[in-house]
Amino acid sequence: MNLDIENNNKKLNSSFSKELKKSIEKTSLFSIDRFEGEFAICENKETNEIINIHRSLIPENCKEGDILKLENGVYIIDKVSTNTEQNEIKSMVNNLFKKKN
Repeated sequence: MNLDIENNNKKLNSSFSKELKKSIEKTSLFSIDRFEGEFAICENKETNEIINIHRSLIPENCKEGDILKLENGVYIIDKVSTNTEQNEIKSMVNNLFKKKN
């Protein structure tokens, strides 16, 4: 029985490294539902948990419906996710009205 320990270790380390990298690079996405006083009321897109984020922690030009990405402890607007979500909502509204007619 020939055990190729070196190649098995490389495969194991490669798989582990990939999973670790995914976990580290994983970012959290939050949808801004509304603003109340000094806080943006946001929904975590993964968990659906509602959280309050102080306005001083988010970009000044944020508006309701924007998707925030938490990257390295900093909130930034994820323009691609924001546009995608807005287009999906428009499509759902258009489909809703088409079905009624």
